[in-house]
Amino acid sequence: MRYQLFLFVLAAVCCSFTLRAQEAEITGTITGPGGDTLIGASVRVVGSVIGATSNVEGHYQLEVPPGRIRLLATYLGFENFDTVVVVSTTDRELEVDIVMRESFMTTGEVIVYGRRASGQAQALRVQQSATVPQTIIHSELFNKYPDITLAETVQRMPGVTITRNRGEGELVQVRGLPEQYTAISLNGQRLPAVQPEADRAGSLDIIQSNLVEEVRVIKARSADMDADAIGGTVDFRIRQPEERAEVLLQAGGGSNFGFDQIPGQSSGITQAAAVLNSELSDEAVYGLLGGSYFRHNRGNRTQRFDYGQNGTTGREISRVRPIDTDRMTTKLGLIGAVELRPSIYNRMRLSYNYSANDEEVMTREANFNRGNGETFLEDRISSRWKEERRLNMVALEVENNFKQTQLTYALSFASTSERVKDRQRIFNGITFGDKQRLTDAEFRDLLPTDTQFPNDPKFRNFAEQLNLDLEEDIAIGGINLTRFLTANRSSFLRAGARYRIKERTYQEFYASVQGGGSTIGPTEFPDLSTEPLIDERPDLSAGPNYYASEKIAAGYLMFLSNWTSKLTTSLGLRYEYTDLDYTLQRSQQADSTTYNDLFPSLNITYRLKRDHQLRFSYYDAIARVPYATVVPVQAFSERRQARLDVFSLDNPEVRPTYSRNLDLTYERYGRYDGLISVSAYAKYLTDPTVREAQFAFVNGQPSLGYSIANTADARLLGLEIGFYQSLAFLNAKLRILNVNGNVNFNSYKLDGDNSEGSTLAQAPRRSANLSLVYSNPRNRLNLVIAGNYRSSTLDLLQDGQPVWINAVISLDLAADYELFKGISAYLRLNNATDHRAERYIGKPDQDDSLLLSKTQYGIWGVAGLRWRPGSN
Repeated sequence: MRYQLFLFVLAAVCCSFTLRAQEAEITGTITGPGGDTLIGASVRVVGSVIGATSNVEGHYQLEVPPGRIRLLATYLGFENFDTVVVVSTTDRELEVDIVMRESFMTTGEVIVYGRRASGQAQALRVQQSATVPQTIIHSELFNKYPDITLAETVQRMPGVTITRNRGEGELVQVRGLPEQYTAISLNGQRLPAVQPEADRAGSLDIIQSNLVEEVRVIKARSADMDADAIGGTVDFRIRQPEERAEVLLQAGGGSNFGFDQIPGQSSGITQAAAVLNSELSDEAVYGLLGGSYFRHNRGNRTQRFDYGQNGTTGREISRVRPIDTDRMTTKLGLIGAVELRPSIYNRMRLSYNYSANDEEVMTREANFNRGNGETFLEDRISSRWKEERRLNMVALEVENNFKQTQLTYALSFASTSERVKDRQRIFNGITFGDKQRLTDAEFRDLLPTDTQFPNDPKFRNFAEQLNLDLEEDIAIGGINLTRFLTANRSSFLRAGARYRIKERTYQEFYASVQGGGSTIGPTEFPDLSTEPLIDERPDLSAGPNYYASEKIAAGYLMFLSNWTSKLTTSLGLRYEYTDLDYTLQRSQQADSTTYNDLFPSLNITYRLKRDHQLRFSYYDAIARVPYATVVPVQAFSERRQARLDVFSLDNPEVRPTYSRNLDLTYERYGRYDGLISVSAYAKYLTDPTVREAQFAFVNGQPSLGYSIANTADARLLGLEIGFYQSLAFLNAKLRILNVNGNVNFNSYKLDGDNSEGSTLAQAPRRSANLSLVYSNPRNRLNLVIAGNYRSSTLDLLQDGQPVWINAVISLDLAADYELFKGISAYLRLNNATDHRAERYIGKPDQDDSLLLSKTQYGIWGVAGLRWRPGSN
């Protein structure tokens, strides 16, 4: 929290507002619902004296400054048209066509077709005029989908795939690269990690999608962007204050139809959200407050198999470990923002985001061993714990526009934490007895409620307790100065600086007690409800604790020019200095590493026609050394993770990954805000990383220790196709149907590896999604069918053996029906295919592959009501 003082100092500095900005031209045509032009309609910029009226052709023209501009169109006998247009510093001309609807006491018979609502249409305009290739979707589009987490929202965008945890979307991958190569930001500010593993992937299951206004997937880089984005950058824009007043209330309930075999297990779902947006002071101060709540009870069963002595050697199953899990998840999100606009040339916004994810987990695990002399022949293990994850983020953004200059400031502070509270595990087992003879098939299909010793009780072996505390803070300050070199803003020179500090602290408590406790029956499990903690007040400072920090200082220079109406180029150079430090708290052992890098970038846009354009990008990028990997570990069992029998191991020798990237994209923006994009890209990676796992017995239990290691240099070639299109181009009656989809193909080549199947870890070769959206204002019904596909993927190397994840196909359904004006009923059905998650030694589709685990999470659904007064 030491950086909060910096926040308020910057706020004071940014209170100097100035007077004028260079204008861009907004033009368009104003028509009625039948397509007839409206003569003399009034259009004005709210909060200014800028205005115009439409001519005999319904045409209007305005000169406006850069920034968020609110346009208000009025015409006698018609409802007001009110929208917000974002004018970037590179925009010279924008077209905003206005379709006004007639005003009646009853409007049930008035059907308005044409452009999609202004939010997504505006997002496409921003996407089209952006300096680098990117995909933008607005909440008016993705809120039609049955998504809960942000990862599930992003998976429907071209070039994006996700990984799932516990059946929900969690981590994002862009352009076929592992998740640690993708930068994650919130309102343009980088997010810290929320997990103790030795990687940099940002977990997105903590933020709920109904609090997000817009999602941007940026697939290349310009000099004013952070360099650690080899795959790309995913930027989530939380809802922000708008001029238009807004009230949104929704609530729903549902059920999970998955596994529910643990006594007392619940399967209910509760969902609620509220948003209030309002003008606070005479078109100068605006405020927003929103909240979201989601409670999900679900269970699942996982079946694990070990082969040989270390889990992967041999062909015969040596151990079967079925696990029943009961997980109750509660997600809470709060957002608040205040925006000050003393004039249309200046603005200052202060925003806050709070997200919480609490889980109460109970597991019952049976460990059936065929008898190799190293472990008990049969264990029955009960576990219970609470896991809390938190995200707090404060951001200040200021924009000042001068006559030929724009000055922007930004400062943010984000803090995340993960705490595992009192994870209890009780082990009862048997080492000899009257063992039941089982065939190979019977042994493989054993369940937690089965036993190999039906006549023998299970004696207490030991009990353990784990507490874990991880905190990571990020403070970022940045400034950008843009100087326009021509009166019409056709070119500019931009310079800036950015300083980012990341700090992480890790603390752990672990204790175990041998023997004691009660004996249980042959098929029973230890009762944790009556089991006292080993330590009521655990001292986390005595564990394997460490402190790590990363400081990145950056500066850049960038030149952009619109040489003609068809050609735009951007050329820049970015310098970044990295300082990585760590300290072991108990021994005070410390070390540090520093390095300097230059990252060039080039972006070219050539407009073939008005709505057809080609983009070319070249840029260098980096994936830095992870925190925990460089911190030395003295023993295998140190630094546990929230998952069972999983540990983080060190590798101080791991090196950063560098990449040279080429991208060529064709975009066609068609009628009805349709979009077709085709991209070909190449990435040349130096020192990419792979996750490795080591098998060992810890306290007599099979366990895995994970670390990161460099692998051979690699080349990635990819093709990406994306489209969003109304079917009205086939027939006007089909304008109520939209098809949204994308497909991604990747080819990998590792240096020195001539085998056909060489690939990067955690990098899917193919991914695709397809959605059909039915939106009919006549019958007030919206339907969505959305499917996603992700090919099998190399996950890691376990003791040198490749471990793969199977291909996954998911299907989600959504329906919305407007009962009355402003009141809608909605229905969501998730994971309709209930596709099983599997892990294999070897490729899943090969005959010699071995199944390591399989899990199913079940189908779940929610039904509810939404009240949005004033909505169309």
